[in-house]
Amino acid sequence: MSFEEDLRDFRNQLDDFVFFHLGSDAVVETRAFEAALEVSIEHPRVRSFRFRIGESEMARLSSDPRSFEEFMLDHLTANRLA
Repeated sequence: MSFEEDLRDFRNQLDDFVFFHLGSDAVVETRAFEAALEVSIEHPRVRSFRFRIGESEMARLSSDPRSFEEFMLDHLTANRLA
């Protein structure tokens, strides 16, 4: 797949994940860079967090829903507010 296709797939999975786990009031911002994507997530139930993911990792995660879910749950639980 091309970078643009991987980016589209990753963003779609990200939108679904965030909606399911945090709801429609979550704020998700993405910025594409050459061969990378920066993601920031804000919601009252988590500390705002940001991460950057490279092209090869984004391609791997977008093609493997289980790995994507684990990757995102790690970020979400690490930033969950008590």
